[in-house]
Amino acid sequence: MNFNFLSPIYLVGALGVAAPILIHLMTRRKKKHQRFSAIYLLLQSKNRAIKQSRPNRKFLLFIRCLAITLLSLAMANPIFSLGDSNNLGTKGPIAIVFILDDSYSMATQINQKSYYTRAVKALLDTNKSLPAKSTFSVVLASSPSRVLQQWTTVPKKAKNLLKSSQPSPRTTDIGAAIKKSLLLLKEVPQKNKLIYILTDRDKNGWNKEEFPPIKETTSYMFNIVDFSKMQHGINKAAVEHTEVKQEFLSNSRVIKVKVKTANLSQSKPIRKLKVSLWANGKKQTEGNLDIPINSSTEKEFSFPLGSNNSISGEVRIEDDSLLKDNLRFFSYQPDRTIKTLVVDGDPNTVEHQSETFYLERALNPFTSSLSNIEPTLSTLAELPKHNLFDYSVIILCNARNLPLGYEQELEKFVLRGGALFIALGNQVDAKFYNEKLGNILPVFLKSVHQVAMNDEPFRLLIKPSKHPVLKIFEEQTLEEMKSIEFQSIYSIVGRENSKFTTPIVFSNGLPALIESTTGKGKVLLFVSTIDRDWNNFPIQPTFLPWIQRWIKYSARGLDSLIQKELLVGESFDWRISPKNNKDYIVAPGGKIIIPPSVDGKIIFKDTYIPGVYQLYRNPRVSNLESKTSTPANLPYGAEPAGSFTVNIDTKESISTKISNEEINNLLPKANVIFSSGPQKTTLNKTNEDIPLFTYCMMLVGAMLLLEGWLVRNE
Repeated sequence: MNFNFLSPIYLVGALGVAAPILIHLMTRRKKKHQRFSAIYLLLQSKNRAIKQSRPNRKFLLFIRCLAITLLSLAMANPIFSLGDSNNLGTKGPIAIVFILDDSYSMATQINQKSYYTRAVKALLDTNKSLPAKSTFSVVLASSPSRVLQQWTTVPKKAKNLLKSSQPSPRTTDIGAAIKKSLLLLKEVPQKNKLIYILTDRDKNGWNKEEFPPIKETTSYMFNIVDFSKMQHGINKAAVEHTEVKQEFLSNSRVIKVKVKTANLSQSKPIRKLKVSLWANGKKQTEGNLDIPINSSTEKEFSFPLGSNNSISGEVRIEDDSLLKDNLRFFSYQPDRTIKTLVVDGDPNTVEHQSETFYLERALNPFTSSLSNIEPTLSTLAELPKHNLFDYSVIILCNARNLPLGYEQELEKFVLRGGALFIALGNQVDAKFYNEKLGNILPVFLKSVHQVAMNDEPFRLLIKPSKHPVLKIFEEQTLEEMKSIEFQSIYSIVGRENSKFTTPIVFSNGLPALIESTTGKGKVLLFVSTIDRDWNNFPIQPTFLPWIQRWIKYSARGLDSLIQKELLVGESFDWRISPKNNKDYIVAPGGKIIIPPSVDGKIIFKDTYIPGVYQLYRNPRVSNLESKTSTPANLPYGAEPAGSFTVNIDTKESISTKISNEEINNLLPKANVIFSSGPQKTTLNKTNEDIPLFTYCMMLVGAMLLLEGWLVRNE
């Protein structure tokens, strides 16, 4: 029989009440015996009456003492365990797997202690009460789940390991943790097997697809211990996203950072939330945000660019009960080189007659090294040899079609942030473009319009524009562009439900260039040729700044390999260097890593620490360096090659809880017990324990009824 921690007080109280009564009875009995002996003869008839009633009074006193004792016992809340069972409700030694939720939501603070700290303490307290020959293990429930402590019979063995652990920046995956626990339980011989899940019960971590089949969980007992029911502060906001850009079209030295912040409350708006922006360890600017209930707000911050060095920064919001989602990292490389793949659809042995002759020289003129555009020429036949994701912009110049199935690769490139510039011409197969590029091209190519001999050519309709590409051209330059002559153009018609703009049109109203956004990328379609076959634009002075600005504009928002934004746990892919180069990754905190390469590509998977990861390449590799796996410092000659950021997944910030019914649906036919973290006694309670409070109170009631009956009859 088990009692709660107050049971000694109630038992002492019961004895304290009963003892004086018993002493009084014994003293009174002795005195009565002496008195009755002296007057025995005189009161013989009266003594017979007293003798007849004395047993009723003693029995009545006994009932009253028993009632008081039972009442004290009931207040002690005793629990009767069937058989030879321990306080976990099982008979003999047990095997228990503790699934410890170490996701970042478990770092929520309550009175300067986190859910995680309290969960670890509850785990250690439970281990102290394990019966002899029992064994336990610990599985961490953040994704991907992993074993922290293998099977052990010594609770102290895991104590230091658990106390030194901290919540990770990862999200929760309870289903995968249960699968791993079931595999562990198959390794041990104990008949009694339990699974404890210590968590905050955030709904996002209970993915139905990750749970094991019903037949695997039916024979196990689960104790779901919830640590989120304790009163705590509000996790009111989270930084969801950052976007960095530079207004390089006007040679501006200003960096702009767009910040998206979410109000996690479904009942209260946020007023004047403090947001600060930091770059390279220094605070650059700050502001306040007002965010409506259960929604997000965007705000753009800007700060001057001091140099062309890479920027590592972060956005911070004011503290709340969960600190992990109050920080968002970003990186940016000002004026980066825009790698551009130029596909010549009509190559010619005479260089100046080639489709890309004028374009190549406009993108990278011999007289200027400031274009920041690095073109690479390719024919249609050579196109499959190129990895599109090594480039920021793809330019198709009068390309008839694409290699078989290559339109899918082009679609992936655009959706992930690549820019596609299409220039038409007499080699273009309109049927191919209309049928195969429908997912990224918002218009149909209709027909070619040609100017008859001696007729007025097509001319651009030039007006002052607010478009980022055109707004910086001076009035004189715009007037010069009116003189450009077009002999042939394609007419187009929009696809159903497509969205695009026409920043440039001809004087007859037909579009000259269309712009659309697909996924994270941009698509630009120029309805004439990029060489002199259909117009004289390439030999005009305005052609060079015009085409350069469109390429820079289209690549501005590119999510390229460098400055890629990942979530915790997502892998980073990097094209391998030539054999005489050595690649390095500097993780947050300064740790230098030489990533392994497979099949010509580096796939870096150790992205479990949020922050900015710097990339370096060393073109001069010594024999000693090539054998070093983890250098303490970057070698001499290592050059910056870019960066990427890793941030937490803010879905873990949403504190919607999963209900008991939903958990039972995920674990049907299993024996599931629900407990609350602060209730230590609930941790050890199982269905085999029988509370005796009700039975004791029923006996107290019976004693009182019996007393009433005796008094009435007497």
